[in-house]
Amino acid sequence: MGDKYSDLDALKLDALREVANIGAGNAATALAELIHQPVKMSVPAVHSLSFDQVADIIGGADAIVAGILQEVSGDLKADLLLLLPWSQACLILDLLLGRGAKETFTLDALEASALEELGNIMANSFLNALAKFTNMKFNPRVPALAVDMAGAVLNLPLARLGEKFERALVIDTEFHQQQRSVTGYFLFIPAPEDLETFFHSLGVVSR
Repeated sequence: MGDKYSDLDALKLDALREVANIGAGNAATALAELIHQPVKMSVPAVHSLSFDQVADIIGGADAIVAGILQEVSGDLKADLLLLLPWSQACLILDLLLGRGAKETFTLDALEASALEELGNIMANSFLNALAKFTNMKFNPRVPALAVDMAGAVLNLPLARLGEKFERALVIDTEFHQQQRSVTGYFLFIPAPEDLETFFHSLGVVSR
């Protein structure tokens, strides 16, 4: 099943990056309205990576991260997971709430709510862009936040969707606000059996 992810060519990844860029623009607008300050977002690259590779790029399986998971049903079964290395999560909280680095890996209710809202904005902006391109209907659930080691957070979609989900489509995401920049990783994890239908709806046909 994981081979369907491995075989994704540059054309498919470029198509997904185009959609992600539109979603990022929508998310930036929503964030700017939320914090009453201009925000820019960009999507430098999209990759098809194994979960082990995802852990590596964020500092290893033992690195502490904030993960915001959102389950999706409808015409496509998938999970969306926004991963923020802890240092980047603190920068985001500074941007959203004016709070700086934290000495402990804990969040109060306001901080947790802010990160969940960020995940919700990201997920809905991405899904709305996908819906316009594909005419597919998506039903996202309420986001769930986890602060834990990267390996444990990455196991959350595996626990729900099953071990056949060996890879994820990783959308590098950068937030820019004045002189501050934050890097996060937005994982799109569609069911492998739905991949071809999804890309066909996106207008990208397998060679």
